Amino acid sequence: MLKSWYSRYIFLTFNLLLFLFISKSIFAVIPLETSPSWRSLESRAPSESYYSTGAVFGDIDGNGFLDLAISNGNDMLKAPNFVYFNYNGKLDTTAGWVSSNTEYSGHCALGDIDKDGYPELAVSNYINNGWGKIVIQLYDNVNGSLSTSPTWSSADSMHSFSCAFGDAKGEGYLDLAVACGEAYNNFNEHNRIYYNHNGVLETTPSWVSGDSGACYDVDWGDVENDGDLDLVFVCARGKVKIYKNYGDSIEHFPSWISKNIDNRNSLAWGDINNDGYLDLAVANNVQLSGNGYFEAYLNYGGVLDTLPDWVSSTRGYGSAVSFCDVNNDGYKDLAAGRWWGYSVVYENTGGTLGTTPAWTCNSAYESVVEEMVWGDLDGDGLVRIKNETHPADGSKKVFYLNHYPAHKLEKVVADGNVLSLTDYCYSLNSGWVSFKTAPDSQVSFDYKYSLKQDLAVSNWDRENYVFFNQNQLYVKGDVNQDNKVTVADVVFLVNYLFKGGPEPYYLACGDVNRDCQTTVSDAVYLVNYLFKGGPLPLSGCAK
Repeated sequence: MLKSWYSRYIFLTFNLLLFLFISKSIFAVIPLETSPSWRSLESRAPSESYYSTGAVFGDIDGNGFLDLAISNGNDMLKAPNFVYFNYNGKLDTTAGWVSSNTEYSGHCALGDIDKDGYPELAVSNYINNGWGKIVIQLYDNVNGSLSTSPTWSSADSMHSFSCAFGDAKGEGYLDLAVACGEAYNNFNEHNRIYYNHNGVLETTPSWVSGDSGACYDVDWGDVENDGDLDLVFVCARGKVKIYKNYGDSIEHFPSWISKNIDNRNSLAWGDINNDGYLDLAVANNVQLSGNGYFEAYLNYGGVLDTLPDWVSSTRGYGSAVSFCDVNNDGYKDLAAGRWWGYSVVYENTGGTLGTTPAWTCNSAYESVVEEMVWGDLDGDGLVRIKNETHPADGSKKVFYLNHYPAHKLEKVVADGNVLSLTDYCYSLNSGWVSFKTAPDSQVSFDYKYSLKQDLAVSNWDRENYVFFNQNQLYVKGDVNQDNKVTVADVVFLVNYLFKGGPEPYYLACGDVNRDCQTTVSDAVYLVNYLFKGGPLPLSGCAK
């Protein structure tokens, strides 16, 4: 009898543990829809093959909502570039801006190079006719309107698949780094930086790498956490290379090089284990040999391991990686994509990435993934971070926001002084702010950040699309966050609007009539709902 009871106890305990293990696997939720709610109309028909490649979110027209810029062409067909505009939280499905020129374009980048508050669009052009070299181009943004033809072009020509804005010399201006080379025809080229002189990019690069290769992606990141932006490139049939920033200049030969050689396609910075140092994710591609795994190199006290510490369980035509804490557990998850594959997310649990995806898109959306970017399109998860303070020491110029990708940078304060755009530059997607003058004691930031980041994917072989975040953060109309809608929410709104009371934590909760602003009309809307049988509270739009 005792043996039977003990056996049953062991059996039940084992099954309970098994259930908890399986439940953890099942309910390790990445809150993205598996079939995209937004799809671009371009590139759906066989006669409209634009071969979309680059993708970047940014508020191009200055209306408070994220627009989606797409660069097209790749090595397949000359095509124009697009911008899908976002009006009151709804992204147009037809491009509202189309460039007048057509090129074989690779990736693109947004950055406010002239400090007028509106980001310019830079585009890397990959090849010219006959696989020849071509120039890098930029479209000026004047008061929210992009020029349709390029207003800046490099004086030199190259093959370039990617570019990125960053502050190379610690001057508070955005410089343009360009990854150069072309692997299919063995064109090894030198990488470049075009410096920004008081709001104008030079046309001939002042920085050219001493070494060469066929590099396909580039980005800036403060690897050593010493207050300046270092520069990383990944190369096909080559290694990962990091060029150290000495505070006022970039070294010409990389001081950090990975040990392993692979066919590398793209990269992303992100602090995987929350130790305050940036780790590096890389997508490898088997098309020109190589292992084809997604990899991550961990950063220990400012030095990256030269061999990957994390490797995905599967391999293939890796083409995109991007970090974001999509499930709001405090750890950055990794989105990844492949050519002729699926969009996936590897969940970060307590500082460790899973080797198998926790989320995979619907099989109907297999595609040639080119780039994956994060942003809250409808504004339904926006919160305002106020007075986020960081210590300064008089030498450090680069500071990272605690939460990114960010939605909007609203105020920057250094040593008690509110700064203007002339005093710093920044990247919302990467989360860094770079100062012209190093603050002495502390800096603080006011900015908007979202707890419902959506995932956009650019595609070489079909339409572009967005997987919306399905996380249920709040009850619609629950302005005071007590999980119910009562007259107390009306009182909360009135106190906020007229008596200096606290702002709604989720900005969309105060916008119950979804007119993209919080006013007395929202209080009236709630009163009508509560006492007069009016329509249900809405949410999902907040500037």
